[in-house]
Amino acid sequence: MVNIAQLSDSGRKVFEARYAAKDEQGQVTETFEQAVYRLAKTASRAERTQERAVWEERFAASIGSLCFIPSTPIWANMGKTDRPWQPGACFVLAVEDSLESMYQTLKDTAMVFKSGGGVGYNFSAIRPRGSMVRSTKGQASGVVELIRLYDASSGMVMQGGVRRGASMGILNIDHPEIIHFIESKRDGDITHFNLSVGVTDAFMEALERDEDWPLVFNGVVHETVRARDLWELIAEAAHACGDPGVIFVDRLQRDNPVPEKVMNATNPCGEQPLSPGESCLLGSINLAKMLKQEGDGYAVDWERLRETVEIGMRFLDNIIDVADYPLDFIAEATRATRKVGLGYTGLHDLLIRMGLAYDSEEGRQFAGTVLKAVQEAAHTYSRELAGERGCFPDWERSVFYPHEKRRNAACITVAPTGSVTTIAGCEGYGIEPIFAVAYTKDTDVAGSFEVFSPLFLEACQKHGIARKVMSEVARRGSCQGVEGIPEEIARIFKGAQEISPQDHILMQAEVQKWVDNATSKTINLPNSATIHDVETCYRMAYDLNLKGITVFRDGCKQGVITVGKKKVRGERQGELGRGEILPRPENAHGVTHRLDSGCGKIYLTVNYQPESGAILETFITTGSDGGCLIYTEATSRLISLAIRGGIPVAEIIEQLQSTHACPSYQLARGRGKKLSPGKSCASAIARKLTEISVELTRRCNSERDTTSAGDAALDSDAEPDVCEVCGLRMKRAEGCFVCPHCGFAKC
Repeated sequence: MVNIAQLSDSGRKVFEARYAAKDEQGQVTETFEQAVYRLAKTASRAERTQERAVWEERFAASIGSLCFIPSTPIWANMGKTDRPWQPGACFVLAVEDSLESMYQTLKDTAMVFKSGGGVGYNFSAIRPRGSMVRSTKGQASGVVELIRLYDASSGMVMQGGVRRGASMGILNIDHPEIIHFIESKRDGDITHFNLSVGVTDAFMEALERDEDWPLVFNGVVHETVRARDLWELIAEAAHACGDPGVIFVDRLQRDNPVPEKVMNATNPCGEQPLSPGESCLLGSINLAKMLKQEGDGYAVDWERLRETVEIGMRFLDNIIDVADYPLDFIAEATRATRKVGLGYTGLHDLLIRMGLAYDSEEGRQFAGTVLKAVQEAAHTYSRELAGERGCFPDWERSVFYPHEKRRNAACITVAPTGSVTTIAGCEGYGIEPIFAVAYTKDTDVAGSFEVFSPLFLEACQKHGIARKVMSEVARRGSCQGVEGIPEEIARIFKGAQEISPQDHILMQAEVQKWVDNATSKTINLPNSATIHDVETCYRMAYDLNLKGITVFRDGCKQGVITVGKKKVRGERQGELGRGEILPRPENAHGVTHRLDSGCGKIYLTVNYQPESGAILETFITTGSDGGCLIYTEATSRLISLAIRGGIPVAEIIEQLQSTHACPSYQLARGRGKKLSPGKSCASAIARKLTEISVELTRRCNSERDTTSAGDAALDSDAEPDVCEVCGLRMKRAEGCFVCPHCGFAKC
């Protein structure tokens, strides 16, 4: 038996919550050591019988020492007796322009989600909305309505029992529905999709020359727009809600190892371009473990790095053979190219140990040196595996034929590593910088206390920094400009928000040089960033030869439009005691709006105070073709009671908005019905309440802040997610949301 590392408290919580085997009552029945040997034994089944025991120990030693960390689906599925052995994290499926294909792909997606994978699609083959459907003489619903249908299904299926289904939707920039697509997440009713525009080289040339750009489907030009206007619209939408990102689709195809297989889509976080039907499994090298002490400092342990890369490559290649794939065509396509996504985590930990700043030229050059060594070791070992086991089946159709034998068509991917980074005990997720050097944590039980980056705390102790100085760092959340912090510490200890967007992109560009596939990374922008800043990031990404880019402006809530920031309780609400209910008003003014739902018409009446515009109560009725009368009446009564009980309208809106998507709502949209914005009757009511509140405030010239009725749904300061493990707010990193407190991640 090998020595197994002791997990941190956070690592243990994530392991037990997401990866450990459990009994029928949900109780953990497996230790971390047992899970390590479960994975090692499963991977060794692909070895020759007489060599299995040796490889089981080697795999267990690397995983157990936290040098090589497999991805979430491998931990969650492989070797367990209660589920298929499905290891893939990344999938791409084709969607063709027929009803049969759309629904078959939706069914295939559900099977992938059930097994723990995420799916990407390029929807450019779908005819734009309003086009004639020859077989029915009706009008096509179009791309965005199809995405809404898929999004509703995503919310109903749990990925491998650990998270809701996640998807990537890509639409090429010459599609006639591209403007609708770009703006589709601004109304908040697409929640399980990341969206990216497939930008071509031809478009970038038209942009450079300030030319018009044709929107074309099946050779027919539907509309011509100015390239500059379209580019600015992308930046404006990303500034408002974080979507869409951009994918440079020509670069995906140029780097396609099997060129005759079209590659125009990626997995949900954008790091794994794949051809339709392919999947890829992932694992990470823990760069923080690839160091050895030399005197008072550190140096890279190049031999250990090479050995860990080889173990990781062999482990992932073995898993391809012992895996159970959700569908036969996926198994066939995956084994035809045998793509693996070996990546890394803890890059910033490595740089800090080496005394190098993440945002310096020296830091980037050193990162490039290390990551080049990882790629070269992976390629060398893939050639060795080809000599031992044979090339991947599509090798003769690949760019490597006939001069270079390869076991795997692709080897290196930089994927999100939120949960596995917590298992590994690193501070920097993937190639991201640390979140912050320190912060003050507020809890109901223990009150407020200071939390420091372990690496920063170690450096402070080494330099004998006074406690009061460290407390000031915790108060600020930064060590920059704090008196008593040496320059050499301030230089290397910067959190993600303290590093300029340009330096984030420069690091991503350096990493991408040594990656076969692509890189998942979030370019964090301050709340004050302008639309022009977003545009500059996208242009810089293209100029630096990136395959794609995602930006996230601090404080922008995904899927919504910001109206304001200040949160204010209504004057009368603040005076109520617990359990006190205001009487129904004797007189009030009212407005009535019609909503079109998946079942029919709904009529929403809102009564308000004419002096202030404060909402007092609601009445909701249905038309003759509407939905459940009892449901709408109950909803109306509860909303009114909550308002008179002192609950801010904002919180009521948030609860209504947070409900799941309604299948009837999405089905009606798929049939081409024009519905009110939202994903269900509840969310449509929430959106209309928000609009009414803002309009009433403006009309009544109230002193109240315009977001007091809708701040929970529309506030730019509200985080999109709360951690399921510790209940605290998550941060955007690597294209996902990651909890800086316990390490839980959600894509």
